Amino acid sequence: WAAADQAAADQAAVEWAAAEWAAVERAAVEWAAAERAAVERVAVERAAAERAAAERAAAERVAVERAAVERVAVERAAVERVAVEWAAAERVAAERAAAERAAAERAAVERAAVERVAVERAAMERAAVQRAAVERAAMERAAVERAAVER
Repeated sequence: WAAADQAAADQAAVEWAAAEWAAVERAAVEWAAAERAAVERVAVERAAAERAAAERAAAERVAVERAAVERVAVERAAVERVAVEWAAAERVAAERAAAERAAAERAAVERAAVERVAVERAAMERAAVQRAAVERAAMERAAVERAAVER
């Protein structure tokens, strides 16, 4: 009877140890699964963070490139504006130079006309003086001839 009790107690102890071992193995398996899940979750979170950082960096690069393109466009517009203003200034300068040339040519023509009139007036005055001298000489000759005739 005692032997049967001992055998039953031994059997109960073996079953208890087996149950504890099974519980320990189950806990170890669950622990390993939980660790794997945590590692996978960390990996997923790291991948998401890296993807977000890459997207942010790409967005920043795009923004920098867009700003550079806009700056180039603004600079090009400024250069074009300066070129237009420069062309307008050159056109105004050319028109002013043409007007000054035309005024100088008009003044030269007027000066030439004044000089021609002065030359013509001097020629007419010389001709009048010569005519007067010829007439005076003729009158003096006539007076001398009259005096000679009267003598």
